[in-house]
Amino acid sequence: MKQALHIVIALLLGTLPIVSLRALEIQGVSVPSTSQVEGTTLQLNGAGLRTFTMLMIPIKIYVASLYTPAPIRSTAAMMESQGPMQFNFTFLRAVSQSDVAKAWGSQFAQSVSYTYPGYERDRDAFIAIFGPLQNKGVEQVEFIGTNTVVLDQGVQKGIIPGRDFQKAFLSLWFGSNPVAADLKAALLGN
Repeated sequence: MKQALHIVIALLLGTLPIVSLRALEIQGVSVPSTSQVEGTTLQLNGAGLRTFTMLMIPIKIYVASLYTPAPIRSTAAMMESQGPMQFNFTFLRAVSQSDVAKAWGSQFAQSVSYTYPGYERDRDAFIAIFGPLQNKGVEQVEFIGTNTVVLDQGVQKGIIPGRDFQKAFLSLWFGSNPVAADLKAALLGN
């Protein structure tokens, strides 16, 4: 009983150390506790389900997971983090290339809160990298140095150079108008 009370007090005071998340399963998608980027082992920071509501019916789109070198639990810390990082998007349905482009375009239009000179060019180049997605297909976005590397099923498809694009991409998920507030919280491990 005393030990439980000490844990509750420690949680309330925020004095317990943050530990990395364990492997998860979301909608039948296995989310490992670690991932490798350029020889660096990254820890699962958070994961969640992206849904889209159409005619009051929630449609499950993808499972997103985020890997970082150390836990990042706040928006400000995430926006300042320089990585390496890896975002995994495991799609729960097949999506055509034109629908992929429309979805990314819509997400950027609605959610990006960080822009810079040349942003539109970089955004369009990023969207053009993606092809059609298969059911349970995995798209990855990695931050390696100042490069944003896009992979499809583990095969590198393109690179967008520059820290500015990384900040714009992070603002999709962690900015003032994120793609989905519940997914933002899940990716932050909250």
